Parts: sequence; structure tokens; C-alpha cells
Amino acid sequence: MTRSDTGRRHVGRRSTGVAVSALALAALTAAGCSSSSSSSTSTPANTATSATSAPAGTSSSSAASSSASGTPFVVGALGTFTGVASGSTADGKTVFQDWVDATNAAGGINGHPVKAFILDDQNNPATALTNAQQLVQQDHVQVIFDLSDNLESAFAKVVDTAKVPVLGQSESAVLGTDPNFYSTGTTVEPLIWGELKAANVAKVSKIGALYCAEIASCAETVPLFTQLGPTVGVSLAYSAKVSSTASSYTAQCLGSKGAGANGVTVGAASDVALRVAENCAAQGYKPVWVTTAGEMTTPWLQQPAVNGAVGNTQDVPWFDNSIPATQAMQAAFAKYSPGLTTGAAFGATATIGWAAGTVFATVAKTASLTPSSSQTDIIAALDTVKNDTFGGLTPPLTYTAGKAAQVPCSFVAGISNGKWTEPIGLKTVCMPGM
Repeated sequence: MTRSDTGRRHVGRRSTGVAVSALALAALTAAGCSSSSSSSTSTPANTATSATSAPAGTSSSSAASSSASGTPFVVGALGTFTGVASGSTADGKTVFQDWVDATNAAGGINGHPVKAFILDDQNNPATALTNAQQLVQQDHVQVIFDLSDNLESAFAKVVDTAKVPVLGQSESAVLGTDPNFYSTGTTVEPLIWGELKAANVAKVSKIGALYCAEIASCAETVPLFTQLGPTVGVSLAYSAKVSSTASSYTAQCLGSKGAGANGVTVGAASDVALRVAENCAAQGYKPVWVTTAGEMTTPWLQQPAVNGAVGNTQDVPWFDNSIPATQAMQAAFAKYSPGLTTGAAFGATATIGWAAGTVFATVAKTASLTPSSSQTDIIAALDTVKNDTFGGLTPPLTYTAGKAAQVPCSFVAGISNGKWTEPIGLKTVCMPGM
């Protein structure tokens, strides 16, 4: 598959509940359907650069020259930036590099620059494991940033054993169950609940759930709608599988329409969801299209069939420019990566790295961390975070020593007349009882 063939990860909905977490982990295993692993090498640059394209499985890194000086903070980042399932995660690498460049240009962290090793796993578990081993054993990073990698189960043991904390967000059951993974955005079950809550905000009462035909675990997400929907006044009216190679989705559209669903969600690639919506519109069926995390990307703005779409996001909406924190983020995008915000992969998952980087920098400054700080010092500093939104970039975050962090709140985003919207502003919706 090429980037244009894929959107968000096909198996993107997973739960941290006892029963559904098993489904989540099964889905993670099924997600490893990309090309085979290749070895990784790292050759850090000595001057400021934006992350450059590299062959799959290799790393790119930077040590930006700036007003910061001296020994750098050495950090790593893991994600799927090329290959299968990179359509909505590819820009995570660029955004994280922008955070590195902007941080170093502003003096670094406590006067020290940031050197980043950014590794691409191509959505391959074996490569994800190799990459984590490289960051820990060869590059000796102090912290790892998870840029919606979704293969955490493949490398969690490596980072846990080394006590290298992981900051970021993905639709993986590991975030929310492993104390060494510090989620900087909504964790899995609340993310699904938030999607349904967003549907409720858009006055959806009955939802049709369409899911990818290519991966068996996609079907296992349907019970989550049955389980969580009634808590927000949304019932599952219809479900069916869709193939990414199908020439028509008429049967699914008419099935959902006949069941009275006034909202539809498609658990498949972003481009597949768009084709389904277009096909349904041709049948005179125009429900509210409901999404979560990175499903909505720039091409959605040009498709009239999904006008009125709504969904939730794990961090502040990627297009927001209304508060100082997001204004700084957008300014960095414009400076370091012109054209980023109009690219096909730009969406909610792109900003995970910016939010995670900001969390780490803020914590490090508060605790006066340095490149010589121990892993114990870094973890202790992270565990002081209490109900912090980091200037509005994240939902409220609280970390407690020895306990896996749950993040119950998410933001709501939508589309109206070809423009991104924030239906409830920057308020968050929060799953009760978490």
C-alpha cells in the first residue's frame, strides 16, 4: 500500500476494559501487516535540520544549533511514518521535528538543546522492537515519544526493563495499563466513548458501524458501540464490513439507511471512509459521519458528502489557533514546515508529538532536569503532574507513581462547509467513572 491507499490504522478502536482490552491486544497483533523488518542505523546531524525522508526502518535525527548549548537532552521517537497505515500518522514525524527545532530555537530545555532520533517502523512489530532496542541500547535516550505508534506491545518490555519512560498517545491498550507509558492524550476506552459523545453532540441517536473486511479483529470493535453507546444516548442500529477494494458500498449504505441510523462511523482507512460517504450520498443517504482520532484529515474538507462530520480528538484540535499554546504551534508549522497544514496526512494524530514534547519540556523545566538526570529523576518529575492541561494542548493529565495513567477526556472537532470546526469550543467531554 502507498500512503494514498491508507488513512488511520484499520484496527484503531481498542478498549482498556478487562474484557475489551483482550480485543485491543488482538487487534495490535493483526495490525502488523506491513513489509518485513529492516535494520536501523543512526547518524545524528550536528546542525539544525528538519527531519529528512529516510528508507523505511532507518532513523533520522537532529541536534539543532541555537541559543541552547552544551550537552543535549537525547530523546527518541517511534511511529509509523511510511507504508501501511501511515496515511494519518505520516506527519507525526514532521510535527515532532518542528517541536524539536522550535524548542532549540527558543533556548532548549534549561539551556540544553534537544537531540532527537526519530525511527519509522512501517507498522511492522519486528521493526518496532528493533527500533526500541536501538534507542535504548545504542542511542541511550532519556525518554521516548510515542507518535501514535500503536505497536507498543511489541516493544514495551524493552523500555520497561530499561526504565525509559514513554510519552505520547496511540490507540493501544498499553497506554492506560502500563505505568511506564505516560499518555499525553485520551486513552483508548474514553476515546471511543468520546467518539460516541461527539455523535450525541451532533444529535445522532442511532449509529451504523462499518468496519474493515481485511482484518478479522476489526469486527471485534462493534461490541464497544453496543457497550458504550447507551451511556450517551446512542444505540447501534446496524453493522457491516467494508472492503478497501470494493467498487461499491451500496449494500452497506442502504442497510444502514434502512435501519434508521442517522450517524455512521467507518472503522477503515480515511480514504475508504470518504468513498463510502460518497457512495451513500449517491443513494440519497446523508447521515452524520462520526470519527475518532486521526480519521479526519485534510482531504475530508474537499468532500461534500462528509460535510457536518464530527469526531473527537485526543489532544487539542490540530487546526486550532485560538490560544497562545496553539498559536505557538501553528507559528512553528508555518516556519519550519510550510505546507504541512494543507497536506493529505495532516490531522489529529499529527499533533501528538507536539503535545508530548511540551509535556516533557514543561516537566523538565519545573524539576530542573538536565541531560545528566537519571531515569529515576525523570520518572519522579513526571509523577508530579496533577490535573495539568499544559496551556490547553492536552486534556487534564494526572500521573501517579506506580499507576498507569488514564486520560478520560477528549476534544470535539467537526467539519462545516469545507472548514474545520470546534462544536463545543475547547471544552472537553469526559467519560464518567475513570
